[in-house]
Amino acid sequence: MKLTLADLKKRFQVRSVLALSIESGRLAVSLVRQEADGPRVGRSFALPIGADALVADPEKAGQQLASHLDTAGLRERRAVVCIPASWALIAATEVPSLGVEDLRGYLELRAEREFPIPIADLRLSHCAYALPDGSQRATVAGVPVKRMVAVERFLAAAGCRAASVSLGLDGCVPRDGSAAALHFVANGTHVDLVIAAGGGIAAVRTLPGAGGARAAAFDAETFSREVRITLGRLPEAVRQQVHEARFGGTPATAEELCIQIRQQLRRMGLASRLERPEGESGEHPGAAIDAAGQFFRQSPSVFEFLAPQVSRWQTVFRQFDDRRRRWIVMAAVAAVVLPVLIYFIRSRLESSLNSEWKAMAGNVAELEALQGRIRQFRPWFEPGPQVLQVIESLTAAFPEGGEVWAKSVQYNEGHKVTCAGFAKNQPALMSMLERLRARPDVSDVQVQQVRGENPLQFSFTYKWAPRDGK
Repeated sequence: MKLTLADLKKRFQVRSVLALSIESGRLAVSLVRQEADGPRVGRSFALPIGADALVADPEKAGQQLASHLDTAGLRERRAVVCIPASWALIAATEVPSLGVEDLRGYLELRAEREFPIPIADLRLSHCAYALPDGSQRATVAGVPVKRMVAVERFLAAAGCRAASVSLGLDGCVPRDGSAAALHFVANGTHVDLVIAAGGGIAAVRTLPGAGGARAAAFDAETFSREVRITLGRLPEAVRQQVHEARFGGTPATAEELCIQIRQQLRRMGLASRLERPEGESGEHPGAAIDAAGQFFRQSPSVFEFLAPQVSRWQTVFRQFDDRRRRWIVMAAVAAVVLPVLIYFIRSRLESSLNSEWKAMAGNVAELEALQGRIRQFRPWFEPGPQVLQVIESLTAAFPEGGEVWAKSVQYNEGHKVTCAGFAKNQPALMSMLERLRARPDVSDVQVQQVRGENPLQFSFTYKWAPRDGK
């Protein structure tokens, strides 16, 4: 069988992760597995742990998550985490032609000027997008370090390890390069306004929503004015591309928001489209599910805040990525290791076999002498040994499923049998005893002791009647 480097990479690739979506009113948890036809969502549940509660007491939230994971039987602890977009400060800037390191420094300078918080107290990430004329722009997001530390403490308390931490906006970026669109992602008491264009995110804002306790105070005109202001801050080339508004997130809140502002959006020249989640559960899937798909494709999530992690296996794979180098190294290792390994294995086998023979030589000679005497006096022996008959009779009463097992069996004079052992539960023990009493060669079954639980410890006695005695 031919095994290539690509096959080795696939074998060491992560096949499942936990998708953790931190929202304003809940923590959505899903197990996502990488199948041959793409990511598949397995067991899912939601905890009533909002973003504010998680930041206030991350250890308590982590312990609750660990308890629910154990209850649900989920052993995976590698997590793809999506934090609320409302946590991030957002700024937009042009992107000059710079190298990776120079671009990072340039964006940090822009963030220093745009954000009211020092850069030392922020975790930065950016998402680039292209204008129709080919020029590049970037949206810079900064999350306070205090909140990121809270997320790390939460994961540590839950026994989880972060594989990705992002804003959960991967579902808003079209993979097919379709036209720009305005997304309203309803999330509890607020709405994330996201504008996707040019293969990236052009703007992100969080506005008060039309659901929950604020539904009565929702002002559609004020909300629409904020949308108009957000669109007005975009480059004109991007603004001209936005012709559709898509409503997603919590189904009831998204539908209510769509009804409330549909007329105002129509006056702006925007068509409205309500996106409904699959199934009839009424819950929207967590944003971390899309981020998990990005993780399996080894593609960075939009606004990724976790530094890329290079494993030791990836380092080894890079060193031996050249085919000729791999063959040279493998040949050199084989030439040195194989002869030594073969000699070592052979010598160990010979030494082990010789030691075993020396240890058993005396016993073998004694057994051969006994066998000779047995053959000499075999006609005087009983053809059916009683001990074997006792064991056969007893084992026939034990269940085949292993619910009851014996620890010791004693056969005394007067054909009295004493058995001690363990049982998983009381019904299994009683069933075994009933089967034993039903045997024709068993009588006077008496239970001497039963104690404990799961497993039960028992002992009983009975009288056995030899078959040739009837």
